[in-house]
Amino acid sequence: MIVGFQQCAKFERFFQTFRLVNVIPFLNLVLAGFVLASIAARFIFPSVSLEGRTLWLLKSSPLPMPDLLWAKFWVGTLPLLLLALGIVVVTNILLQVSDFMFAVSLMTMTLMTLALCGMALGFGTLFPQFETENAAQIPTSFGGLLYMIAAIGLIAGVVVLEARPVYGYISAKYYNTPVEPTEMMIGFGLAALLCVAMTIIPIGVAKRRLEAVER
Repeated sequence: MIVGFQQCAKFERFFQTFRLVNVIPFLNLVLAGFVLASIAARFIFPSVSLEGRTLWLLKSSPLPMPDLLWAKFWVGTLPLLLLALGIVVVTNILLQVSDFMFAVSLMTMTLMTLALCGMALGFGTLFPQFETENAAQIPTSFGGLLYMIAAIGLIAGVVVLEARPVYGYISAKYYNTPVEPTEMMIGFGLAALLCVAMTIIPIGVAKRRLEAVER
């Protein structure tokens, strides 16, 4: 009877630790990701469309099209990256998360911000609104809707891929068992690969789209 109560109390302590160190920081990543996706949709998604009829001036300049896209990418991404890291650092300090989750949050938010901004630029180039007179209407277009759906999918994919290795690490530390490095490498590696792919591929697609418009 006493052993049963001890096991229940141990499980309750473990559940509270898991909820504090794992669920809450992950929920923070999801909410921060939604905020960043909304800001990127408002300021990065319309960046190509806002060139409007003057786009031919940029095309006739000696500046290569990839350099133009990467310039737009970094101009919009750096402020968002500072905002994202600030949100993560402040909330993690307030929540008093472990050093492991602190590092995971910083790495994840950095890669996720790059991916969200790359996707915003890519979708904004694929679905331009050159004729619009109101810049605020550009993010609410069909392309903006597709971008937000893709952004939600990215955020969900990253969280799902990282959930298992984080859970395994916390369980290993709580029960004083060895950490499984293969599981962590696979989970975090796939999440990082997803973010890198969603940063580079949309910009490559945007480059081909602008070259097609030029012809």
